[in-house]
This record gives sequence, C-alpha cells and structure tokens, in this order.
Amino acid sequence: MWSAVKAARWYVFLTVMLFVIFLVVYFPAQFALKVADDVLQRTPVKIQSVSGTIWTGQGTLSYQQLNADVSWSVNGMSLLTLSPQVNVNLNVGRETELSAAMTVSTSSLEFSGLTGKVQVPLLNPYLKTQRVSGQGIVKLYDLSLAFDHQTKTIESASGRLLWQEAQATYPGPKGIENITLPDIAGRLSNDDKGAVLSVLSGDDGAALASVFVMNQGWAGLKVRKRSVDLVGQTWVGNQQPDDVIFQVREKLW
Repeated sequence: MWSAVKAARWYVFLTVMLFVIFLVVYFPAQFALKVADDVLQRTPVKIQSVSGTIWTGQGTLSYQQLNADVSWSVNGMSLLTLSPQVNVNLNVGRETELSAAMTVSTSSLEFSGLTGKVQVPLLNPYLKTQRVSGQGIVKLYDLSLAFDHQTKTIESASGRLLWQEAQATYPGPKGIENITLPDIAGRLSNDDKGAVLSVLSGDDGAALASVFVMNQGWAGLKVRKRSVDLVGQTWVGNQQPDDVIFQVREKLW
C-alpha cells in the first residue's frame, strides 16, 4: 500500500513537471504580450499581430507611420549564463531588412552583429521639419554596441556603414538644393569617453563629420568644412577642409 502511494506521488510530480516544461516551451507570445502590456503602452513602439511562442515567434512593429515585420528566436543556451540572447530580424517591405542579436543581463544591454540595409526615404518623414530629405540605401556591416545601464557607460562600439546612390535635398542660400553625392562611409568606434560614428568620404576616406555619444550622457554632431566643399557650397572664412565649422550637442541622460 505504501509503495503504491509513493509511486502515485512520483506520477503526480512527473505530470506537474511535464506540464511546467510544456508551458515554458510552448508559452504563447500573445499571452506574454498581454502580461507586458502595461509596460509597452508607455513606449512609442507598438507590437501587434503576434504569433508563435516566447522562444520563436513573429509580429508587427509600428512606430508613428512606420510598420515593420519582426521575428525572433531565443538562444536557449544563453539562459544558463543568465544573459538571454534574442536573435531578431526586421523587415520593411523588400528593400529594408535588418538582423541582430540582443543580449540582456542585470547590468548591460548589448546589440551585436547588426547587419542589413535601410532605404533612406524611410527616414524622410522624420527629417521633414528640417526641410531635408535623402535617397539611396544605407548598408550596415556587423554593427555592435554594448551599454552598461548601471554605470550609464558605453562599453564597446564597432562596425561600418555605407550610404550608396546617395542623393540629398536641403535648404541652401538660393533655395532648395539637390545634389548627388559620392558614396558616404561610416565607422563606429569607442574610447574611454564614449562612442563615435565617423562620417567619411567613400572616395578617399577623408573626414566629413562625426556623431558622438559620451558616457556622461552628452550627444552631438561635428561638421567639417570638407562637407561644405563636397556639396559645392562656399563658406565665409579661411578654414581648412579638416576644420570643424559647426557643432551641436544635447544632453540625453
């Protein structure tokens, strides 16, 4: 009799364990989204049409007028290190696609291997207030960024970008100007002060501008006179091509 009771306990325990494993493995992404709904409502990005599980699934992301198809898969082995890694793929139509791995830990957030291409016209609605627009395609090559959210410092940054078939429309001294540019390259790097995206001429690698984010929370832009020369405009003064003629910065955190 006692042996039968013990056997029954084991069967119950095994059944409960199998049920828990089933829930973990096949937990629907829609239910997980409902659990996190209060947090997501406070963000500008909306997630809709979710299907699959929390481990492998897909859905639609929307931000203002932009909609994108997203899919994800969780690296199960990464859970053993308590730093979950999620592989994410993002598509907007046929011409814009991005993929990256996102790793989250108690102290840091890391994006690695960000690769793909972005159609520049997708960004034009966000540049409308500056009366600036662009054409062409930006290709991303293995961009990586690690941010320590406890110390609010950028631990690492690397990768390359390339703007091909570059065209731009901008307000000039005689009205709206249209120009076709050579390929524009970007190089992402970091030092003990923060991260810098160096904007370079694709022809000879000469510096045109730089975008920076400092560990103290300051972000900004520096433009060199060579950029003015590149678009065929004149600049009052005797600055050399490598001189910084304009810079702006703003506190992010």
